Amino acid sequence: MEGFLVILPVVIVIAAGWVLGRRMVTPEAFSQINRILYWVAMPSLLLRLIGGADMSAVADWNMLAVVYLSFFIAPLVPWVLGRMAGEPPMRTAGSLLMVIRSNTVFIGIPVVSMAVGERGLQVLSAYLAFTFAGYQVVSILWAQLILSGGLSWRAVRGTVSNLFRNPLVVATFTGIFLAVSGFNDFPAWVEETLKLLGNIGSGMALLSLGASLNLEGLAGMLPRTLRDVSLKLLFLPALTWVLFRFLPADPLVSGTVVLVAAMPVAVDCYILSQVLGMDSDHTAETITASTILSGLTLPFWVSVLSFSS
Repeated sequence: MEGFLVILPVVIVIAAGWVLGRRMVTPEAFSQINRILYWVAMPSLLLRLIGGADMSAVADWNMLAVVYLSFFIAPLVPWVLGRMAGEPPMRTAGSLLMVIRSNTVFIGIPVVSMAVGERGLQVLSAYLAFTFAGYQVVSILWAQLILSGGLSWRAVRGTVSNLFRNPLVVATFTGIFLAVSGFNDFPAWVEETLKLLGNIGSGMALLSLGASLNLEGLAGMLPRTLRDVSLKLLFLPALTWVLFRFLPADPLVSGTVVLVAAMPVAVDCYILSQVLGMDSDHTAETITASTILSGLTLPFWVSVLSFSS
């Protein structure tokens, strides 16, 4: 019950967004809001979180080892299951992409803030700083490997090039530079500007996410997406938890990382699936189903991890 109460505000805000998207606000309006979030609000939030973090206090080599091991191990399961089921490469590639791409920013930040507190946000800042760009590259290369049967230098170069056009990645690397170099004692006016811009990000992102959910045909959607949803919401966090048993870290660090792994599928997987030629319809359904069912699984993980803010 306590775990559910922790994420209840997130559920309520997403539900409010769904109502707004059906009753009051047009999809075009939310599309414009998403552009503001993508180019301004969320980069400001990341820059403030990562740039202001004390990396030496929260960075952990075991944490990095566990995270990157999960990025390389977890996709093997949907790959094997896809081959056993005789799925086309475009479907299997999408499954590999989705199993390790968590909705870390739009849902992860508010959930970690409520479940773990300020110390959890510091851990999340280090997590984003040291893994955000890496997971972008690894997940996309995994998907391209399945689609094409191999990797080419052109594909790798294109993936890396696109990363540096992503404002979230640029904000992440800028924050890393500021944190490592020590130039992260922001003047008051800069701190307040980033805070104002970042504060509109999480709540508005949850509203926008709710507005994008398509609940029509949900009953038929769940059986089609159950495997991929289970891999994302249950298998990946369980794998991460097991890896931490072999590579121990501070309980708050390991717990926060496991909680991040338990987040639903990242919304940008839909865009990537379209661009890379995957089964985008299945990806959209999986994003919707994982977001809805995370309302049940996230309280479970919060309770199991027993956070004390």
